[in-house]
Amino acid sequence: MDLQPYQQVIRSISTLLPQETSIALADQSQYILYRPSGAIDLKIAPGDLLKQGSIAHQTLREGNKVAHFISPDLFGVPYYGLGTPLYDEKERLIGAITLIVPPERSHLLPVPPRTEYVIGQTENRFVPVHERDIAYFSSRDGTTLMHTRSSVYKIKQTLQALEWSLPGNQFLRCHRAFLVNIAWIQEIQRNFHSTFLLVMKDDAQTRISVSQKYASLFRTKLGF
Repeated sequence: MDLQPYQQVIRSISTLLPQETSIALADQSQYILYRPSGAIDLKIAPGDLLKQGSIAHQTLREGNKVAHFISPDLFGVPYYGLGTPLYDEKERLIGAITLIVPPERSHLLPVPPRTEYVIGQTENRFVPVHERDIAYFSSRDGTTLMHTRSSVYKIKQTLQALEWSLPGNQFLRCHRAFLVNIAWIQEIQRNFHSTFLLVMKDDAQTRISVSQKYASLFRTKLGF
């Protein structure tokens, strides 16, 4: 598909965007144009194939606007992206435009209304789970799991993306492999090496370690 008209539009509108914003144009398989900013550069080159999990890839897969955080696993740096699909005159999906900013500057781009639900998958079912019903998230062998009182679901987001997108006053990172819902902590026990052990309120009363890396921040956040 000819995306030349969009290239001209991007060159024009890039001066209207916040200066921290990088912008990328892609067809259905590869990047066509990339204009990095001084604040963030994903090192994309025209002709690079789309990476699975990137904002551009997700936008094309869903055929709809996509906006959320992406972990550094894909491009070496984390970013917040907003993707918009492009259609031709016959309403055929032909590409996507992605706006890219550093995670801490996500407020510069439009944010879709939060649904307060996380979609979990089990077998061939997709289950929306409200944030208040999520006990904790875990990561194992590259897979992120969402744990409720008695169920476990696979989800597509990484722990880092969840940490950025979920309310910081409700969900707290305590370990590189765990993100917990504070309301689901039954008690906090002292552990060796000045760390802590969390006993959760799920049916299994799961015990989760607070690692040394997060122990100080954990105490500060909870005020003890």
